[in-house]
Amino acid sequence: MKRTYLITAFILGVVILILLKVFIFSDKTGPAVVSKTIPAIPVACFIAKDTSVNYQIETVGTLRANENVEIVSEINRKVVGIYMKEGAFVPAGALLFKLDDADIVARINKLTIESNLALANEAREKILLSKGGISQERFDEVSNLRQTIQAEIDVLKVDLAKTSITAPFAGKIGLRNVSVGALVNPGMVLTTLQDIRRIKLDFSVPEKYSHDLHVGSKISFRLDYLTNPVMAVIEAIEPAVNINTRTLLVRAVTSNDNGSLVPGTSARVALVLKEWDKSIFIPANALIPSIKGYSVFLFRNKLADPVMVKTGLRNSDFVLVTDGINAGDTLVTTNLLRIKKGSPLKIVSIF
Repeated sequence: MKRTYLITAFILGVVILILLKVFIFSDKTGPAVVSKTIPAIPVACFIAKDTSVNYQIETVGTLRANENVEIVSEINRKVVGIYMKEGAFVPAGALLFKLDDADIVARINKLTIESNLALANEAREKILLSKGGISQERFDEVSNLRQTIQAEIDVLKVDLAKTSITAPFAGKIGLRNVSVGALVNPGMVLTTLQDIRRIKLDFSVPEKYSHDLHVGSKISFRLDYLTNPVMAVIEAIEPAVNINTRTLLVRAVTSNDNGSLVPGTSARVALVLKEWDKSIFIPANALIPSIKGYSVFLFRNKLADPVMVKTGLRNSDFVLVTDGINAGDTLVTTNLLRIKKGSPLKIVSIF
C-alpha cells in the first residue's frame, strides 16, 4: 500500500513538471507574447553641404541705341540733293541732304561787294581823319556801315550752313522720308541716325533692391532672336525712385560690334544681387515651424535629433540656414509628423 502511494506520488510529480515546462515554454514562445521593440520609421534624408549661390531677380528691359537722333531741317527749303544711303554707316560730319541755297549765295555775293567798297571807303576816311579833313563822327558812320554789311553776311552764312544737313555723329542711317524736289519745313523728320556700336539697356527694379545695385556690376539678358545670353555692365542708376511705379530705373551698356542687337527690342534681364560662397541651403520641407522658430530633425546614430535653426533667404524649394546646421549633417525630410525626439529611423533614400 505504501509502495503504491509512492509510485502514484512520483507519477503525479512528473506530470506536474511536464505541465510546468510546457507552460513556461508556451509563455516564452507562444503567439500571446507582445514584443516591446519600436519599429524604425522609414524616412528620406538630405545631406547638408557648402554651396555657392547667387541670388538674382529677373525683370524686363528695353534696348536703346547709344546715340539716337532725328534728322530735321531748320529752315523752309527745297531738297536739291540726297547724299545718304539708307541703312548705311556714315561718319560724323557726312553730308546727308542739301537744300536749295541759290538765293542765299546771291545775297552773300552782293553784300560781299558792298563790304569791299565799304572797307575801301573806311580806309580813305581814316587817312582824311588823321589829316583833319573829316570829323570823327563822319568816320564812325563809314566804319559802322562796313561793320553792318559784314554782320549781314555772317547771318546769311549761318543760313547757308543750314542748307547742308550733316550727320552729328557716326552711326547707322535710317530710312529717308523725302525725295529730291520736296519742300521741307522746320522740324520735319528727314531720316534718323543711330549709333549702335554700343547698346544701352534700360530696366526697372523694385525699390527694395535700391541698395543692392552698384555701378559697374555685371548683368546678363536674353533676347528671343539670340540663343546665348548677352553680358552688360551697369553704367548709371537713376538717383530717385519713381513715385508712381515704386521702381528704380537702371541703365546698362554692352558692345554691339557685330550689330546683332537691335534697338527697341525687349530683353529678359537677370540681375545678380547677392553672392554666397559657402552657404548651406536645405529643402524647405525639412523645416518644422513652432512658436520658438524653426527646427529640423537630424539623423544621428539611427535616431531623430531635433535642432533649432536660424533661416535667411528662401525660394519655393530651398532655404538658407545661417545657424544650427553644419556641412555633412543629415536632415530628415519626410514623415516629420510621425517623428519625435529619439524616434528610431531607417533611411530609405538620401540626396
